[in-house]
Amino acid sequence: MTKNLITFAAALFAFAQSVNGHGYVQEIKLGSVSYAGYNPYVDPYLSPSVPRIVRTIPGNGPVEDLSLIDVQCNGWSAGGVVGSAPSKVYGTVAAGTQVHLNWTTWPDSHKGPIITYLARAPSDITAWSPGTSAVWFKVAESGKDSSGRWAATDLLTASSGVYTFTIPPKLKAGQYIIRNELIALHSGE
Repeated sequence: MTKNLITFAAALFAFAQSVNGHGYVQEIKLGSVSYAGYNPYVDPYLSPSVPRIVRTIPGNGPVEDLSLIDVQCNGWSAGGVVGSAPSKVYGTVAAGTQVHLNWTTWPDSHKGPIITYLARAPSDITAWSPGTSAVWFKVAESGKDSSGRWAATDLLTASSGVYTFTIPPKLKAGQYIIRNELIALHSGE
């Protein structure tokens, strides 16, 4: 049996309405291999810089204008950083493999769903950005469960900050970017 090998880089997002206490992915586990995520409070000050599997996180504020490129593939347009550069680190796994995203502490007030997308790179993933192209497709989602618990607070906390999804088993081999969104509804019940 031939396994489709998939190469991944990550563009990870946390959408929220205030800049206090936002989280980020501190570790990604693709199959049995773990990769350190980008740490916005340490990595900008390292010399030499340390390549990460996660694109640079230019700001930790909210995406308030949904027409901005910030929604597509990270960025902080409000802070003068439009979009983000591709990561030079990537991982390879077989289709059907579980991916574990280890988020830092997520605030209780930031209730909402978690949605995961992939985008297939037409060329070298370490040099490609999706820009404004409609390339993303949803592969996983988790919202409010039958007991009223939200994915982006209650379920994430119960799993020690680890969100797990499975690469679609019939995904075509190639190079993909993972986009994981935690949407903060704030007043969501």
